[in-house]
Amino acid sequence: LVDAKGAPIYEWGAFVPVEGQRPRATLALSYPLGGWSLAFYASPQLSGTGLSRGLWFNVGTALGVVVIATIGLAIYFYREYTRDIRLAAQRVSFVNQVSHELKTPLTNIRMYAELLQRGLDDSDEKSRTHLGVIVSESQRLSRLIGNVLTFSRRERHTLKLRTEPASVDAIIGAVLDHYRPALDAKEIETVFKSGAPDQVLVDTDVVEQIVGNLISNVEKYGANGKLLIVETSQDGDEVMIQVADAGPGIPESERERVFEPFYRVSDRLSDGVAGTGIGLAIARELAVLHGGALILVSSERGAAFLVTLHCPRVPKGGGA
Repeated sequence: LVDAKGAPIYEWGAFVPVEGQRPRATLALSYPLGGWSLAFYASPQLSGTGLSRGLWFNVGTALGVVVIATIGLAIYFYREYTRDIRLAAQRVSFVNQVSHELKTPLTNIRMYAELLQRGLDDSDEKSRTHLGVIVSESQRLSRLIGNVLTFSRRERHTLKLRTEPASVDAIIGAVLDHYRPALDAKEIETVFKSGAPDQVLVDTDVVEQIVGNLISNVEKYGANGKLLIVETSQDGDEVMIQVADAGPGIPESERERVFEPFYRVSDRLSDGVAGTGIGLAIARELAVLHGGALILVSSERGAAFLVTLHCPRVPKGGGA
């Protein structure tokens, strides 16, 4: 049994070939031992029936050893694979539990910080600034926890819609208000072209998470363009939402890979930027769940994402 360089790994039989002697027969092995092969050597005086018996005995023995080794490798790889699966499931379960535990106290922090912010005297600018940071960062952490919990439900195939009558424009307006402090801090001008004011059956949380993740991407990677444009429109039961920026854009080769979980485009603008790499994957999954899609569309500058959602209109004067 020899490796890819011809060096012996194991030998059977008492015959020792002389230097430079070529094997009488060779047999290449298949995956996962593709680099190895069996080489049969015999004395030049050995011929006829004796040679045939010796050849088949040695080759048969070698093949038996290879089969046993292959089975052993298969068992080893299977055990390692199942162990990795168990560990991954345990990690997902742990992250899910921790995220749930963090959600309640974080909600209370946000609520009391916002209440305190509203009750502050306008003249106390320093305290108002400090509270603004607390509110903004707690909102950011809430969105991160929301993404982790959504990803966990996605992995367990338990994502479900909860639709109710609402206006998509009103939902997006509220999301932009939440992001206003962070966008203002980076001097990003926000333009909202509203075109979906009608009441439709929509999952408010899904729209908030999709649009929030897209705006978060602009804040992280497109801030140097100093512009965020959100545009909505309605056509029958279909609602379109476009989120665009004037940043560096996304290379052609990365246009589909950016939707893969944990994948992040690596360049001088994104390296060192904090993020989980699941925002776009979750946004697309939620858009599909809502009967639509999320795609990256061509734009003259920056990056532009188009979201389509299936949102049946609510009859005038009617409810759900």
